[in-house]
Amino acid sequence: MTSDVDLQTFRDALCRLEEALRDRAAEPGNTYLRDAVILRFTLTFEAAASVLGRYLQFVAAVRDPNRMSPRRRLREASDLGLIAECADWLRHAENRNRVVHAYSEPMADAIAANAPAFAADARALLAAMERGIADGG
Repeated sequence: MTSDVDLQTFRDALCRLEEALRDRAAEPGNTYLRDAVILRFTLTFEAAASVLGRYLQFVAAVRDPNRMSPRRRLREASDLGLIAECADWLRHAENRNRVVHAYSEPMADAIAANAPAFAADARALLAAMERGIADGG
């Protein structure tokens, strides 16, 4: 049931990430803003992953998507045309895991540098889910 898929948290998180990216673009050497981008990347990734599971279940009628591994869920989304490049999303998932488990300055710089690509991919996923909901699945 599409009413079980609320995109607002994902939409809000993505807007905050895009805001942080604009601020960082104005001050690219500011490590505080770099870290804000990384935090907002992480929050946006988590919001996307959460709503994707609900979308797969309630809109795409995929059986038990929450029992799937995150990688399998991303492949399913790719198969359904929700994401263009599964490999890019797998890299985003790896970056999210690196933030949580192995933080370092070089890693932070690399993840922050990839955040604009993630934001574009997340914006495309959001639009695809909005279309799917509007079309009734």
